[in-house]
Amino acid sequence: FAGLTHKGLAQRLFEDLVAQCQEAGIIDGTHVAIDSATIDAYEKKEPKRKSELTGNANWGAKFDTFGNKVKWFGYKLHLAVDAKSELPMALKVTPAHVNDGDEGHALMALIAAKSKTKFFILDAGYDQMKNYEAA
Repeated sequence: FAGLTHKGLAQRLFEDLVAQCQEAGIIDGTHVAIDSATIDAYEKKEPKRKSELTGNANWGAKFDTFGNKVKWFGYKLHLAVDAKSELPMALKVTPAHVNDGDEGHALMALIAAKSKTKFFILDAGYDQMKNYEAA
């Protein structure tokens, strides 16, 4: 599996599958939701400053639906999903400390290049001017 990710094959397979779903009309792409999810890592934990330099797993924190602060060591999956089919259209994995708002504009650009999106749906974590401009 490591060879698939290091050579970019997994990303190309994902993009090809998304394109096939768009061609078949399974993915509509007019309404796209963007958010992130936590991915726990089970590798050796390092101090936050050192992890930020390596791009490896890091400490992250965010508030859940009920306003509770959730902390974890690992990564974030930033995902853009077709709201109609609920299938992913674009994704990016980052260390956990990366702010959601810093990834929104890049996901919107990827989607806009491949579909005729009318609406992007994002939560308050993406409330930054660059994301409004990208939308």
